[in-house]
Amino acid sequence: MARKTNRREFVQVAGLAASGFIAAARPLAGAIPEPQATAPQARPAPRTMGARFRALMNGTEPLICPGAYDVLTARLIEVHGFKAVFVGSSAPNQELVALPDQAVVTVSEIIAYNSLIASNVDIPVLADVDDFGATPLNIYRFAKQAERGGIGCASFDDRMPLNRATAYSVPGVVSKARMIDNIHAAADGRTDMVLIVRCLAPTPNNSYAEMLDRAAAYAEAGADAVWLGLPTAQDYVKAADMIKKPLMAVIGGANFPATAAAMKAARVAVGQSASMVNIALGAVDKALVELKATGRMTEAQKGALGRETAEKVEQVEELNARSRKYNLPSASAPER
Repeated sequence: MARKTNRREFVQVAGLAASGFIAAARPLAGAIPEPQATAPQARPAPRTMGARFRALMNGTEPLICPGAYDVLTARLIEVHGFKAVFVGSSAPNQELVALPDQAVVTVSEIIAYNSLIASNVDIPVLADVDDFGATPLNIYRFAKQAERGGIGCASFDDRMPLNRATAYSVPGVVSKARMIDNIHAAADGRTDMVLIVRCLAPTPNNSYAEMLDRAAAYAEAGADAVWLGLPTAQDYVKAADMIKKPLMAVIGGANFPATAAAMKAARVAVGQSASMVNIALGAVDKALVELKATGRMTEAQKGALGRETAEKVEQVEELNARSRKYNLPSASAPER
């Protein structure tokens, strides 16, 4: 039979238990306390490419976006100090299937192509994504996909599919109401990727009334900027007053030079120059003609990219530094 515990024994046992708990909870006098782990300071979240493009677009200086057609040209644009790069929908058509810009490639392929470029440069990519999928449900999906791919700005337009496929031979734009729904879908799908909407409404007898009416509606629907093709700088100034959102235009031509002064005069915030693929192909064509005729490319090589610039484009210094870190030898000069 268990012996009953009297009051004195109970108090003694309770006191010992309490002393043990206190000792466990408090270090002995004179003992060196263990260092307290300090919580790591939170690092500021990196700015997304969308946020960077938006800041540039809304900055004090116009944003000039030269046209790239692959990673190397995008890198070269970055090396020359430009803050953003434009990749037209012609680039994936030409580079993937060597066909004109007539919507032969899909929107998924356009986004994948631009995402590859975006992942290999440290400046925002302005991607022309054609109609972004044409319907609100597709556009919502593709807006998410484009932003996940690192695209800082997506530009899409109001052209009908047949108009695009026939290179404008068959006229047609979607209705203003449908385009507004498309813009709403794109805005809902993105987080902070910039949306530029291109207005390609017809201009019969040089009347830009419908184009400007649509552009104002697109801006109100959620476009961050509107891409227009207008004949003069004064027309852009009038459009800026009406639309009250940043304007984008094609620059670098005879009537609209790719300069900050010209863009400021027209109140154009974002300018894209034409793709340089034909310039590059022209150089290759001359080299092939010379090779076929002489067996050499002596004259053509005079226009080759200099080694110093080429190494910057290929990020040779960074690659060699990484090789040293991981105890690999740097590549020899001939391999460059």
